[in-house]
Amino acid sequence: MRLLRRNALGVYGVYAAAIVSGLVVTPIVVHALGKDGYGAWSFIGAATIYLSVLDFGLGPAIVRFAAEARGRGVDRDLNEIASSGLALYGVIGLLSLPLGIALAWVLPPLTHVPHHLTWDTRVATVLVVLSLALRFPLGLFNNLLVAQQRWDLQNLGNFVGTVLYAVLVAALLPHTGGLVLLAALTLATSLVRLALPLAWLRRELPGLRVRRQLVTRPRIRELTAFGSSNFLVHVAQKIVFSTDVIVVGIVLGVRPAAVYGVASKLFALAFGLGTAATSLMFPAFAELEGADAREQQRRLLLSGLRAGSALMLLLALPLLLIPDLLIHAWIGAGYRGSYAVTAILAGVLLVHQPIYVLTQFLIARARQREVAMVSIVTTGVNLGFSFLLAWVWGIKGVAVSTLVTDALMLVWIVPRYAAPAAGVGAGALARALVRPAVPGAIGAGLVLVALARWWSPGSLAALAPLGVLWVVVCIGLVWSFGLAPSERERFRAELVRGRVAQPSVADTY
Repeated sequence: MRLLRRNALGVYGVYAAAIVSGLVVTPIVVHALGKDGYGAWSFIGAATIYLSVLDFGLGPAIVRFAAEARGRGVDRDLNEIASSGLALYGVIGLLSLPLGIALAWVLPPLTHVPHHLTWDTRVATVLVVLSLALRFPLGLFNNLLVAQQRWDLQNLGNFVGTVLYAVLVAALLPHTGGLVLLAALTLATSLVRLALPLAWLRRELPGLRVRRQLVTRPRIRELTAFGSSNFLVHVAQKIVFSTDVIVVGIVLGVRPAAVYGVASKLFALAFGLGTAATSLMFPAFAELEGADAREQQRRLLLSGLRAGSALMLLLALPLLLIPDLLIHAWIGAGYRGSYAVTAILAGVLLVHQPIYVLTQFLIARARQREVAMVSIVTTGVNLGFSFLLAWVWGIKGVAVSTLVTDALMLVWIVPRYAAPAAGVGAGALARALVRPAVPGAIGAGLVLVALARWWSPGSLAALAPLGVLWVVVCIGLVWSFGLAPSERERFRAELVRGRVAQPSVADTY
């Protein structure tokens, strides 16, 4: 993989900036806009985010085919992909504008916005929709850079945009606050975020040519067919991870939904941190597919499963073993019902991480239809079981439904799709997943069970030293016993020394 150290650091740098920005910006926006204004702004964000699905999975399709063209070293294919993708994104961007204008018109009466905020709400909605519409064509070139494994450039744009937004909001909003200004800042910083990486586009892709004559029907059909399956996978994942709280609220009421929401917040944070690094593998898989480098692709898959499992163990085991200590230290008493739900969702994290890696691998291998089919079926079963178990077992039943259906999905796709596509046995994939679990479990027993229960910290400040110790012990044990020797050398070369290490024939499963 190219620039692994830089890309990984960039991903987590953006996460850190987003967390800090949220902590700083949210109270400023709340106080500057007031309850009515902040309510309108929250609804604008919630309503317009659905327009982002108009991408229809085109972004991952462009990344996949552009990375494959890089692996084959064919510039003309890359230019056809870029030209056809820009044409599709242009149409999508134009379609989103009338939808946004219609939304801007109906949103104030729909949400009972006070009369004095009606036009501000409409103008703000149009500006936010415009930022989404511009994201489609400009996002094409960011996707081309991602296909070159230049995640660092996209991360740079995201980091600068996030920091700039926080600074401008803090400096301007308290003095000249209003919905329109906030939306204008959103539009301006979105343009910075999307445009900044383009400064490196010519250097990374000197042969890139976007021409109308390179827009071909076969290429458009290829991108849309591939993208539609990715779209279904994306929608299925969104439904699975975003509707649990809704199910709890519908079946059990608002208070149980709040209890489940606490566990869901911890789950979402761990899931984002755990999958951010493994998302870097997708363009690498696709590039190796284009180069017909099956052996290297197989090695990358096995290493990715081991490394991804190790990373998720680091994040999930505290949620599994000491959820009561974490939640009590975080928000205090009154959320005892969240403890069991958090532990169950920690199991979901451990199961879904390999699904996430295998899904990227299968999509890179052009097996996206199988993934989409399994994802849709799993989502439907999960929703049905969630409602049923919510009636029978309460909020724990909803979490159990997600865990069981995710486990069934993993058991199904490993022998049926992933192992044949990788050219290895299902046992090899299973061993790659299990190997980091043993040293991780030993470390968890010492730190998270014995020491944590003896110490019983009651605040975040008291938990901090325990967390640092857990990170050190877990990384040390997994590094020494959970990875193959050749993998340790490769990760050391790429993460510590900053160079790409060649795969060794001594890699083991």
